[in-house]
Amino acid sequence: MGTNQATLEHVIAEYWPRMVRAAAGYERNPALADELAQEMAFEVWRALAKFEQQSALNTYVYRVIHNVAVDHIRRATRRHETALESEVLDDCGVGPDAALQQTQQKQQLMQAIQRLPLSLRQVTLLRLEDLSDREIAAVLGLTETNVAVRLTRARQQLATLMAE
Repeated sequence: MGTNQATLEHVIAEYWPRMVRAAAGYERNPALADELAQEMAFEVWRALAKFEQQSALNTYVYRVIHNVAVDHIRRATRRHETALESEVLDDCGVGPDAALQQTQQKQQLMQAIQRLPLSLRQVTLLRLEDLSDREIAAVLGLTETNVAVRLTRARQQLATLMAE
């Protein structure tokens, strides 16, 4: 990929909101989630120089984001850190009561997602980014069938966690 500065900036700007959401899905502490998103952006920027268009750009970028997130979790596990609070998601522009309720529901969902095992959390977060089973499979190096099974298990566990 002929990666000039403008191309790099465009790709980072386009994928930045997705990196922020992914980071929030992997890290509960807002400050650490922000650092993780920045690390994701940096690694995507570095990796774009090596992009040989053997896959879709979308798949390639998500693969980098996924790898950074997994490395982050490994580092956090080694340090025995526990995450503190989930990040408050953006307000949808509704009334204060409805906005509060939506924010609480989003927080509960994100907390439930964060409680999923990593293998289920990964497919769930990628699905929330509107990736297809095929794209998720390419990002994670799985079969489409395995992705579908993991998504089903994730939905079942999320339903249980949300009911608690």
